Amino acid sequence: MEGTEFGGGSLASNKDLGIFLFVLALILVPKYLRADTASALVAGLWSLPLYLYLVFPRPFRQIWGGNWKVMELPRESFIWDGWWVTGIVAIVFVAYICCRALIRSETHR
Repeated sequence: MEGTEFGGGSLASNKDLGIFLFVLALILVPKYLRADTASALVAGLWSLPLYLYLVFPRPFRQIWGGNWKVMELPRESFIWDGWWVTGIVAIVFVAYICCRALIRSETHR
């Protein structure tokens, strides 16, 4: 895996910060609701590109440029994997809940 995206590329390296921010969000829940929701929202948005690349490799490469080690495009446009799709759905759900909580906290000030 060394020398590939999953061996330390820019997408795979995002997972460490995403995990840290999700754990931080869990710790902040009881006391700091706004900080918690902001942390969870950033963590989800930080982790989403990896899941999108795994499920939609060809469209992802066509939309987002970058320095790719392998220049040819992947053959597949969509790869079904239950865990990856579940990850995308979970991130979108968490982002929805966080946005809703942030909007609600602004209106109740």
